[in-house]
Order: sequence, then C-alpha cells, then structure tokens
Amino acid sequence: MDINSHKVLLFDIDGTLLEPAGIGRLCCKRALEDVLGFSVPTDGIAMAGRTDWGIVNDLLVHAGLAEPEVEAQREKVFDALSRHIAAAVPSSKMHILPGVISLLNYLEKDSRFIFGLVTGNVQKTVVHKLSAVGIDPGLFTFGAFGDEHIDRNTLPALALYRLSQMIGAQVPPERALVIGDTPHDITCAKHAGLKVLSVATGLFTMQNLAALEPDFLLEDLSDTPQVVEILEKF
Repeated sequence: MDINSHKVLLFDIDGTLLEPAGIGRLCCKRALEDVLGFSVPTDGIAMAGRTDWGIVNDLLVHAGLAEPEVEAQREKVFDALSRHIAAAVPSSKMHILPGVISLLNYLEKDSRFIFGLVTGNVQKTVVHKLSAVGIDPGLFTFGAFGDEHIDRNTLPALALYRLSQMIGAQVPPERALVIGDTPHDITCAKHAGLKVLSVATGLFTMQNLAALEPDFLLEDLSDTPQVVEILEKF
C-alpha cells in the first residue's frame, strides 16, 4: 500500500462517536465492588478523555490500596468492567451522536481513508459500546486502547505502529488525524505530531476546546460535506 495516497483517521469513542450516558462510571463502580467486595465512591474522579487504566488506578488508590495492590487488582477490574458494560449496554441510554452514521457510511466507501480507534476504553468493552448504538466495530481495523497504557499520549503512536505493521509501510504523522471531544484528544494528538479535529459533543464547550488550539474545531459531525472537506485537506 502507498500510504501517501491515504489519510489515517483515529477516532475517539465516548463523546465523539456516541453519548455513553454515564455507563462507564456506573460500570466502574460495579466492577470495583466485584473485585474489592465494597463500594468505592467515584465522585470527584475525572473520567472524560482519560484512559481506563488511569481511572481505575485512581479509584483503587481512592479505595485505600497501596501501589503493589493496585498493580495486582487492575486487570481483575478491567475484566469485571468488560462484563458489566456488556451486560449494561442493551438497556442503557447510550446513543449515537449527530452525523456519525452518515460520516462513517461515506468514509467506508472512500478508499482514500483508513480508520482506527484511539480511545481510553478497555479494548474488550469497545465492541459492546459500538454495537449497541449501531456502529459496526469491524469498520475499525486497528487502534490503541485504555488498558494498554496509563498515559493517553502514548496511544496515537501505538495505533500508527500497529497500522504500519499491518500494511508493511511506515505511516507519516502528517497523514494522520485524531478526532475527539476532550482536551486529552488534543494533547495526545499534538504529543504524537498529528493533526486533530475537535468536536464539542462531549462535556467540553467550543470555548474550552478552542483554548487548546486544535487544528480544526466543529460543534459536531452533522455536516458530512464540511467534515469530509477537512479530512481531505488536513
């Protein structure tokens, strides 16, 4: 494959493709209770845009665990979290965000674009969330996930490395764009030397996001021709 004739799009999930309706916080609480045997308050723990690794670490420390215990329990919490999300999504209020289906349908037919995921979610939870709102998880053939590193800034480079292994060619950073709704998406894109399209469809306003100077900024993804014009020109 000649990567120089393609553009790589790295999508966030929560707040970008879908509205998670609080399912992550709820299922984190249930997972921690399963593993630890007692309830852990999640109030005051920031979650939007962070990796599940970072969130779970904070919650385990909040629960009173020392560092060696945190390391020992984290994978158990990830497994429990995956089970709870799989069980919760069918009756949740999660829904797809404006323009997402139209955009993905367009991109699927346009061979110039390759798309993957860069998300703070545990990988096993992704298929359940996407399927629940009508997105085919198979559209995303590679990615990097929130149970692979505590630091979201490492994830874009990991995703591009995986793509390069798949196609047998190095992916130049200038051919890749992160699409996300939080300051963390902007920060991780800049850390990796990538462009970023920010959308104000999560917890952060246009003003919040503009302050961090994303390359592109939209209210949402509802205007498919406008979004595609950005994706063609970055």
